[in-house]
Amino acid sequence: MIQDLMRKHRRAILLFVVLVITVPFVLFFGMPGKYRSATPEFKDNPIATVANLPVLESEFRRNLNMLIQQRSTPDKPTSIEELEKNGETDKILQQMIDSNLITLEEQKRGFKVARSLLIEQMQKWPQFRTEDGKLDREAWNAWVEANQGKINWNEIYADLQKSISRQVFINTLLAPARFDPTTIDKKVMNNFTRIRIKYAKIAPPIEIKEDALAKYFEENKETYRDPDTIVAEAVKVSLVPPIPDKAIEAYNKAKQGEDFAELAKTYSDQKSQPGGDLGWQSPRENDPPHRQVLFSLKVGEINEPVYTFGSYYIFKVEEERTNAETGVREVHARQIMIRASLSDEEKKQREEQAKEIAQKANEEKTLEKVAQEKGLEIVKIGPFTKESKTIEGLNQFDIYQFRSAFMVEEKDSEYQVITARDNVFVAKVLERTKGEIPPLDKVRERVEKDYTNMVKLQDDYKKRVEEISNKIKAEAKSIDDLPKLFPDLNIEIKETANPFTAKDYLFQEGLMISPESIFDELEGKDIGALAGPIKDYSNEHYFVQLLERTLPTDADKPKMEEDKKQMREMEIRMAQNEILEDYRLYLREKAMKSGVPIKVNQQLIASILGKDKEAEKKENQEGKAPSHPANDLQKLNTLIGD
Repeated sequence: MIQDLMRKHRRAILLFVVLVITVPFVLFFGMPGKYRSATPEFKDNPIATVANLPVLESEFRRNLNMLIQQRSTPDKPTSIEELEKNGETDKILQQMIDSNLITLEEQKRGFKVARSLLIEQMQKWPQFRTEDGKLDREAWNAWVEANQGKINWNEIYADLQKSISRQVFINTLLAPARFDPTTIDKKVMNNFTRIRIKYAKIAPPIEIKEDALAKYFEENKETYRDPDTIVAEAVKVSLVPPIPDKAIEAYNKAKQGEDFAELAKTYSDQKSQPGGDLGWQSPRENDPPHRQVLFSLKVGEINEPVYTFGSYYIFKVEEERTNAETGVREVHARQIMIRASLSDEEKKQREEQAKEIAQKANEEKTLEKVAQEKGLEIVKIGPFTKESKTIEGLNQFDIYQFRSAFMVEEKDSEYQVITARDNVFVAKVLERTKGEIPPLDKVRERVEKDYTNMVKLQDDYKKRVEEISNKIKAEAKSIDDLPKLFPDLNIEIKETANPFTAKDYLFQEGLMISPESIFDELEGKDIGALAGPIKDYSNEHYFVQLLERTLPTDADKPKMEEDKKQMREMEIRMAQNEILEDYRLYLREKAMKSGVPIKVNQQLIASILGKDKEAEKKENQEGKAPSHPANDLQKLNTLIGD
C-alpha cells in the first residue's frame, strides 16, 4: 500500500526532496577526503558494515548534526529525539548503507585515474585558484613545499581516486536522465506574462437545520473541548552562552564614557551599521527581550549585555521623540552586537546534566533533593494551555517546546527533559485541569463551518456542483451570465485589482487559487474567454474570464533565460533523483537475493542516540542484569529494506 502511494506521488515527493533535501547528496557521492578530519577525537567505530565496507560513526554523527541544523529554527530547535521519533535517523543510516552498496558496484569496474589527473583535480581546489579562476602556481608550490614529509601523499591520491571514480560512475548512471524542454518554455513564459481576470465562486447554498447541526456537534463534541489547563514544576539548565570577554570589555569602556560609535566599530560583529547606528526605532508587538531593554533606556543610558538570538547586545540611547501620528515614544540608538554560542560539547554536557537530573528525580519520585544537590531552583510554571502565547516563568522563545511536551496526559507522572532554545527543562505536571466541552451556542460559528465543510465533501453536493459547472460550460458566453443562469446561488462577480503572473500569489486578492492552474485553463484562449471550473486550495470551484494579457517584454528576456536555465537544472536533478532512487531500490533487492552481508551495530547506534541509558534504566527497574558492552558489541543485526 505504501509502495503504491510512493509510486503514485513519486514526482511530488522527488520535487520536495530536491527543494528541501533532507539528507545531503554527499551520502550518495561520498565525502571527499580533504574534508575529513585527519585526527578524530574518538575511536571511529563502524555503526554498520556492508560486505567489507564500514559505515563510520563519525560520518553518521556528522550527518545527524547537519540534519539537525537544517531542521532547526531560532525559536524551534530540532533534537535527536525528534529525528529518531520521526524515523529520520533510520533514513540517514539506510542512505549511508545505500552509498556503500553503490561503492561495491563501482569497485567492480576497476576504474583507474592517472596520477597527473589527480594532481590536476587537486589544483582546482579553491585555495589554489586566483580570483579569475586561474591556477595560482605560487600558492600551489608553497603548499606542496610546506607539506613535504608532513602528509601521506599516497593516502590523498587514494582518496581522490575513490572520489573521482565514484563521480564518474554516478555520472554514467545518471546520464539517461531526460525531461521535456517544452514544459520549461511554457512555464517561463507564464511566469513573465501578466493577466487580469474576472472570477466567480460556484458554491450552492447549504441549508443548516438545527437538529442536523446539534447531531453533528454531539457526534464530534470532543473536537470542541477546551484545552487542558496545566501547572508544572521545573528546573532550568541554561543553554545561554556566557558573556564573551570582549562584550564585558566593550560595556565597561562604554560606561566609562568612551565614544560608543568607535566602540561599535571595534567590537561589534554587526558591521552593516556604521558606528552601530540603528536610526530611529519604534517598539513593535512581541518585541524580543533585547529590544524591550532598548526601549526601557533613558537618553544617555547604556544597558548591560543582554542575550537574544545567539548574540549579546549593548545599546545606548542618544535621542528620543514622540511620534506625532501614533503618540508612541521613539528612540535614536546605537548598538554593539557580539555573537556568542555554546560549543556542541558544552551543549551536550548541559543536556546530559538535565537527563541525569530527570533520571534521579524519577527514581526518587521528587525533584527537590536532586535540585538542591545541583544548586538549582525549582520553579512553578503556569497555568498554561496548548494555546498559550505567554506563560509566566518562561521567555517567549522557550514556550513552544515547553507547552508541547505536556499535550500527552500519559506522561504526567514522570519528569521529562525538554530541550528548548534558551534552556533545557526537567519538568513534571503538578496539576492538570481537564478542559470542558462548551455548549453549542458558544462554539456555533466553528461548528457551522465544520458542518458546512463536511457537507461539501459528500457526493450529493459534489454532483450538484458538477451539474452547475456543466450548465455554465454549455450556456454561458460570459462570466456576467452566471447570476442570470443561477439566481438562487447569489453568485458574486469580482475581478483582480492588479495583473499577476503564474509565479505570483493571489492571497491579497482574496483568492486561494494556484495562478498556474488559471494559466493552464486559459492557455491558447482569447481575451474575453471563459474557463473553469478551477479548484482552489480548499476544494472550492471557480470560473474565470480573461480580461487582459500582457506578454513579456524585451527587458524581461535576460531574466527569462536565467530562470529557464535554473528550471532545466531542477528538472534534470529531479530526473536524476528518479534514476538514483530506482537504482538504490535495485541494489537493496540484489543484495538481499545475493546474500551481501549487511550488519548494523544497534548498540552503538543506541548509544549515539542516547537510548542506551534509557534501556539500561528500564532493565534495572525490571530487575534484569545489565548486559556487558563487550559482548553486545559483537551482536550485529542485519538491516535490509526501506
